[in-house]
Amino acid sequence: MKLNYFWILSAGLGIVLVLFVSLSSVKFFQNNSNSIDNKVANNEYKVDTGITPINFSNVTISNNRIISIKGTSEPDRLIVLLNNNKRINQIESNNEGIWEADVLLDNQNIMAIEVVMFYSGDVSIRGDETLYSIPSVIKNNINNQSVVSENSYDHRDKELNILVMLTAPGGPSRIIQSPFNQTPSDGPLAMSALDYDDSGGVIFSGTTNEAGLVKVYAGEILVGETRVEAGGRWNFIAGNLLPVGKYYISSELVKDEAVAARIDVPFVRMMPLTSKEKTNLPRVVYDLESWQISRPLLGGGIQHTVIFASEQKVLDTETAIEVTE
Repeated sequence: MKLNYFWILSAGLGIVLVLFVSLSSVKFFQNNSNSIDNKVANNEYKVDTGITPINFSNVTISNNRIISIKGTSEPDRLIVLLNNNKRINQIESNNEGIWEADVLLDNQNIMAIEVVMFYSGDVSIRGDETLYSIPSVIKNNINNQSVVSENSYDHRDKELNILVMLTAPGGPSRIIQSPFNQTPSDGPLAMSALDYDDSGGVIFSGTTNEAGLVKVYAGEILVGETRVEAGGRWNFIAGNLLPVGKYYISSELVKDEAVAARIDVPFVRMMPLTSKEKTNLPRVVYDLESWQISRPLLGGGIQHTVIFASEQKVLDTETAIEVTE
C-alpha cells in the first residue's frame, strides 16, 4: 500500500513539473517573439541577405572619345576604376547604389577597365565584368609588356571605330561599339560576338526584332536553337563543339516553320596559345571580316571573342564539323 502511495505521489509531481516547464516555454517564446517583432518594427533586426554585386549597367560612347559608364553597387560605397590594374578614377555610389563615371578613350593602347567596391574597412569586392577598348592601331608596348597584334590587311585607309565591348567569364560578350560600324544582320536578325575557349566551348549571341526560333549552325550541322521574343537578345552556349580550323557559322530566324532571316559568317578557331605566347594582355588578330581578341581570365584559361564585319564572304569549309556534347 505504501508502494502505491509512492507511485501516485511521484506521478503527481511529474505532471506538475511538465505543466510548469510547458508554461515557462510558452511564456519564453511569447516574450522572445514580441522582442523580435519590436526589433523588426523599429528596424533594429535585419537579416543579412548578402552584398549587392558591383556591375556595369549602361555604357555609351560619345564622339569615339568618351566612355560614359553607369553602374550599380551597394549604396554609399567607394568605387575605384582600374585600367590594366592601375587606378584611373574613384567615385562614390549614391544612396540607391548608383554610380557614374566618364573615361577618356585611348586611341593607341588597349584599355581593360574593371571596378572595385570597397565595402567596409579593408574589405573590397571586385566586379567580374571587364570593359575593353581596342583601337585599330596598337602600340608595340603597353606598361612594358608586349601586345601581339596580327594584321592580314592594311587597315589605315579604312575608317574603323575603336572596339568597345563588355565581357564576363563564361558569358556572352556585349558589343558596345563595333569597329565595323554595325554587326552582320539580315532583316530582323543580327549576330553579335562569338565567344569560345581553348576547350572548344562556344557562345553564340545576337539580337532579333521579331519573335521566333533562332537556329545556329556550324558548317551544315545544327548545333542548337533557342526561342526569343521580339526586341530581345539571344544566345546559345555549347560545350566541346568547335574544332581548330576555319569554316562558317550560320544563324537563322524561323517563323511559322519558314526561314525569315539567315546570316553566314566565316570563322577561324585558332590553335590554343602556348605558354610562351601567353601574356597578361589581350592578343588581337585583325582581318578584313573580323577581329579576334584572346585574353587571359582570372583563375586561369583563355577566352576568345570574335567581332564580325557587316559584309561577309563565306569561306570554303576546310574542317569537318563533329558535334560532341
